[in-house]
Amino acid sequence: MGNLPSQTSSFIGRHRELGEVRRAMEAGRLLTLTGPGGVGKTRLAIQAAARARRAFPHGVWLVDLAALQEPAQLADTVATALGVKDQSARPAVEQIIDHLRDRRLLMVLDNCEHVTVACAALVDRVLRHAPGLRVLATSRQPLGITGERVLTIEPLAVPGAVDVPPTAVLAKYEGVALLVDRASAVRPGFVLDEENRETVARLCTRLDGLPLAIELAATRLRSLSAAQVADRLDDRFALLTRGNPAAVSRQQTLRALIGWSYDLCSEAERLLWARLSVFPAEFDLDAVEGICADDMPAHGPVVDLVDGLVAKSVVTARHEFPRARYRLLETIRQYGRERLAAAGTEAELRRRHRDYYLAAAERLCESWCGPGQAANLTELRVEMDNLTAALDWSLTEPGGDVAALRLVSALRYHWTVGGFLSTGRRRLDQALAQSRRQTPDRGHALWVAAWIAVLQGDPGSAHARLVEGARIAEVNDDDHLRAYVEMFRGTTALFEGDAGAGVARLCQGIELMKKLDDSAGVLLGLFQYSVALSLTGDHTRARSVCDEAMRISDRRQESWARSETLWARAMDLWIDGEAGGATADLVRQSLRATPNANYISTVLDIELLAWTAASRHEFEEAARLLGQAEGIWKSFGTTIEAFGPHFARYSAECRTSAAGSLGRARFEALFEEGRDRRLPGGPGNAPPSPVQGEPSRAVDLSRRERDVARLIAKGMTNKEIAAKLMLSPRTVDGHVERLFAKTGVSNRAQVVVWMAEHGTAHRRDDENP
Repeated sequence: MGNLPSQTSSFIGRHRELGEVRRAMEAGRLLTLTGPGGVGKTRLAIQAAARARRAFPHGVWLVDLAALQEPAQLADTVATALGVKDQSARPAVEQIIDHLRDRRLLMVLDNCEHVTVACAALVDRVLRHAPGLRVLATSRQPLGITGERVLTIEPLAVPGAVDVPPTAVLAKYEGVALLVDRASAVRPGFVLDEENRETVARLCTRLDGLPLAIELAATRLRSLSAAQVADRLDDRFALLTRGNPAAVSRQQTLRALIGWSYDLCSEAERLLWARLSVFPAEFDLDAVEGICADDMPAHGPVVDLVDGLVAKSVVTARHEFPRARYRLLETIRQYGRERLAAAGTEAELRRRHRDYYLAAAERLCESWCGPGQAANLTELRVEMDNLTAALDWSLTEPGGDVAALRLVSALRYHWTVGGFLSTGRRRLDQALAQSRRQTPDRGHALWVAAWIAVLQGDPGSAHARLVEGARIAEVNDDDHLRAYVEMFRGTTALFEGDAGAGVARLCQGIELMKKLDDSAGVLLGLFQYSVALSLTGDHTRARSVCDEAMRISDRRQESWARSETLWARAMDLWIDGEAGGATADLVRQSLRATPNANYISTVLDIELLAWTAASRHEFEEAARLLGQAEGIWKSFGTTIEAFGPHFARYSAECRTSAAGSLGRARFEALFEEGRDRRLPGGPGNAPPSPVQGEPSRAVDLSRRERDVARLIAKGMTNKEIAAKLMLSPRTVDGHVERLFAKTGVSNRAQVVVWMAEHGTAHRRDDENP
């Protein structure tokens, strides 16, 4: 369990440091690895953490802070990396504490140096409340809190400047071993021998044993001899120390090496390197072309320039996604940012970056009501570092308030369907506080904020946001804004228990949406309208509304509103007295239709299955399902009460009837059994159907495909699965593709459902039970 990345190159040396890390972690709960940039702190921390996996039953989790720009966002970043299901209105640090309180895990907090104060405060507080937590931090300086142990990481061992040892002895120096390993990767056949041993020793010595410097130098051995590389490094280092010999430092040496790599690039590659520094984390080729390439066609295709930078190890490429992802190492990115600032173009590139990702977010939002919803949510999660940087810049740059409002609004489905309610609320609050101008952009941000508030069980905040939104709609005579405000006034009334008022307002909002031809808005209103009608007893109209929603959903080939409508239809049947197979079958269809494990929909499906089971006097299954739902609600930091008194009453009545029939002790035992069904670190597995359908066809999964399916059901990404099973990401991608084909599913949420129903039923004849 955890999210440690798989490594694509061998780990060289550091045996003594690994032992020191292990002993320090056994003796204390916080260890900080310090040392200069490029010394290998991150790689050592990941290697040590990987070796310690068995000691931490709840996993080893990496929190990469390199892309973090605002200390205020530290807790959100940590919560996301740890898989904290982000649904309550509480501060993120409290969510983290609750998530970690009863867990035994290791958190690797990487690249703390630019947010040291914030890291110190967060780590100190969390360690005090989570006794099973260990923290392994990397930073250029200690965090400085009580109980911290500090291990300074020195460069790799290299020979002295004189008296080069024999070849066999030289090969045992870790710095030399790293150079030979990396050089042989780019120039097959490269070996350490009698002819080059003195040059290699000089090269490694002049690089001060810094792993990043050695790896960058090794790439030059593709086209240069070791002597040529060593000679050029000699010139550069002399240049940097000529002014003040006492000022020599590893940072200066690393800067010299990066500067030399920069000089070896073509003019176009240097220009692109500087511009790529605008990306805080990973990016793709489309983004490079959209942000960095406006005046570069004369230099040749941008893809060729990117390829050149990858070949020079300036840019790192990952191929785990349908489109390759790229990243600059942090030190290299900082060097490029200096060049960008020196050219006077940093502000312009940051504006382009903001505009590109704002347009991308708005495009994904506008195309939401269609067949690509799961892919849209995935893309938003993948690009969240860039989207966050774009938002942060808009919030601090004069005149950026409009873009900030547009961006937080465009991310509405990421916040709500994607399960990031708390982060969404905080970012919306920031954007709304930036400007009070009564514009339509502010009005749309207000109804999105109200949507999140009502989902969090905070109708008071929702009311306040919607009142202001209605005023803005009137001032600007904006029917689109007016429609959304009216709809969410109906949603708020429904969640407060006034289904009649909900019916009236939802109806008005939907009619406006139809006039505006906003299918996404119509669908958003229709399934809520159906629920409100069901609660008033108007089952005929409720089913008619569901039929209308299904027709629109089918025509648009979308899945989210379809899932919600199937649940609403099942809810209507149950309220109307149907507790048999038809209701349960609709819930199963809803579970299968929801995109990318939409956990709010999932937990409501589980609640409805529990109520249905109790109505059929299947109280044992009802108790298990209630326990499973409770586990998911707790992981969100909320309860079903947030969804209004009707649902709260149904859940309470189900619990009372099950406990009364089974007896308190038996009910509690089954309830706890159900609670254990939830996914580690997140919402629960989709429950098995309480009503058996037709037998499914046999599916012949290999052992490895079943392993992959089980890990998908635990919420792991392909990258995490690759690390867990010690496979390459590309191999895991192939297993997932074959798994989808064999089981007939189309997204990971459906794998969760399939595994719940068939996880132990498909075993090859040649495998042991």
